[in-house]
Amino acid sequence: MAIWANVKRIIRFSPAMGFFIAFSAVSALAQSGGQPGAFMAYGAGARGLGMGGAFFAVADDASASYWNPAALTLLERKEFTAMQATLFEATTLNFFTYAHPTTTKGTWAVSMTQLKSVGFEKISITANPAGDEIVDIKTLGTFDSTERALAFSWGRDVSDSLAFGVMAKNISRTLDTSADSFNAIDIAMLNKFSKTYRAAVGIQNVFSMASGDTEDKLPLTLKFGQALSLFKGSLVFGFDVAKPQGASTQWRFGGEYWLMYWSALRFGVMGTPGIQEADFGLGIKYKNFGFDIAQGVHALGSTTRFSVTMRMGPSNKAKHEREVREIIRQALQYFKSGYFSRAMEKLRAAMDADPGNNEIRRMVTRLQNAIDYVPDATGGEEVPTLTRRGIIAFVDGKDLRASVNVLRHAFNKDPKNDRLLSLLNMVEKEAGVSELTRKPEGPEIFTYIDQRTYDARQSIYDGKYDLAMKRAQDILDLEPNNETALEIMGSAFYLMDQKDKAKVIWEKVLEINPNNAMVKNFLKQVR
Repeated sequence: MAIWANVKRIIRFSPAMGFFIAFSAVSALAQSGGQPGAFMAYGAGARGLGMGGAFFAVADDASASYWNPAALTLLERKEFTAMQATLFEATTLNFFTYAHPTTTKGTWAVSMTQLKSVGFEKISITANPAGDEIVDIKTLGTFDSTERALAFSWGRDVSDSLAFGVMAKNISRTLDTSADSFNAIDIAMLNKFSKTYRAAVGIQNVFSMASGDTEDKLPLTLKFGQALSLFKGSLVFGFDVAKPQGASTQWRFGGEYWLMYWSALRFGVMGTPGIQEADFGLGIKYKNFGFDIAQGVHALGSTTRFSVTMRMGPSNKAKHEREVREIIRQALQYFKSGYFSRAMEKLRAAMDADPGNNEIRRMVTRLQNAIDYVPDATGGEEVPTLTRRGIIAFVDGKDLRASVNVLRHAFNKDPKNDRLLSLLNMVEKEAGVSELTRKPEGPEIFTYIDQRTYDARQSIYDGKYDLAMKRAQDILDLEPNNETALEIMGSAFYLMDQKDKAKVIWEKVLEINPNNAMVKNFLKQVR
């Protein structure tokens, strides 16, 4: 209490001097060396403070709006939290926040943090001209010191494990008639490595602007935090490290143990680097309400903090999943009708709403690859119908060979369609096809089937019987009863001295066309 007694006897030489003396007492607790905005490093919410403030990666309630905006993504319901703490004589710290998860646009929150000290004695002095003797002292009443931060925080998942958050805040300070203010932005990221471990990094005051009676600047502060959850969340440990610009490194360690589903015990310590404060706390939950109390023991004595939390509305998770499913349903309707560009818009909206959904991300990637060549394929004509079927099979990804065959059939019907050929070649490459389809090189009336028939016969003449069978199979994939392709395949087997297989193939030709005299002659040679 000796420090505070000295502070209350401030002699008001200048506003800047008053700021320095008044805030030095507060910063003794905040561990920030008297820097402006030090009260924003102290902590908010009795739950987090009961864990020694080791809450940067742990925060999964509304107080995340203060600790780590990226952690707002862990909330499933709307929450309101209020905290009141009496730090020492006539000094209080208050915190209020409301967090609101949305189904597709992340979670936003508004908050107010205020540190207020009242009853400072204000005096003026008169000294003789030589300055070595006080002639007169007058009491001018009292004045207050108030620091307040108004903040808007927002967090959003960018993948199934990574979340990003930002906080825009205004910090104002008043000391008697002197005042200044700061506008600043904090950024943070949270990585959920597993169900039991997550880590967070952040930069406070990455951008700031100041105005008012002083030349103070908010310090750039780097933060790192870890959270370890054991026994299905019954036991949680947190460890944070912060390095403010121009001040020593700070660390915090704490834990939380849920004795039963409705009650928890907490402990923690703060250091910079030696231990500056020890904390312990208690938490109780009942239905939609939570009550937390934390007690801190430090050089100035002890500090008690109380906070209450209220959760409202249904879980946002189920509603979010319903909305994402509806967006996907609309996308699939456009997709199956051949409106691929519109389907892409919907799928992107679904991915934007649920960035951790790997299935949607895979569909978006494949469909984008397809519509780079064929943006849409609508109508009931044969070519667009086949193109739709081929793209649907490609996006599905389960049978790329089927996609190749259908797109080849479409190209056979429209051999002058260069965009369709480019799409087909892209799918062939992904399917691992060794010989890509090319534009027919024969007469203008040549189709894909004509080209493949020509190439298969040429392979027979060149003695490349395996290649001849492969090219014949490409035809049969599109037209299973293509008589010419079967003839060529039978001939290839015969020339490879696989006469039994050649006989089976040629017999199938006669089933299709009993009048095929050439095949009848072939069969006589293998009997």
